[in-house]
Amino acid sequence: AGELFTRITAGSFTEFRVVYDEQDQPKLTGLRPDGSVVSVSGMSDGTADQLYLALRVASIEDYSQRADVLPFVADDLFINFDDDRAAAGFHVLEQLSEQTQVLFFTHHQHLVDIAKTTLGASVSVIFLEG
Repeated sequence: AGELFTRITAGSFTEFRVVYDEQDQPKLTGLRPDGSVVSVSGMSDGTADQLYLALRVASIEDYSQRADVLPFVADDLFINFDDDRAAAGFHVLEQLSEQTQVLFFTHHQHLVDIAKTTLGASVSVIFLEG
């Protein structure tokens, strides 16, 4: 998950860590390249989404080694990502697609464009009328 978090944040974070607060409760934090620590509450919405995506994908990858996995369905997953991080996220989903089917729903044309540019012919786009 730490490696995925680094990839999805395009190197803005080098890893994540679990730290314990004053009540000995575990809290997730991100570590920046300069060594500074950022709590999840101190992260932007996009970065927090990227952390949770890294955790989610890592858990699916782990689970897929023991059992058949269901398709991964994402609905506007990258809404809070900038373009570089969306491209990195599409690479992570491409890697995940080697283990399970990935369905990505969006109504944002710029995300479709980023997916096509990033992944090329491996992307199949279906437009729904409605």
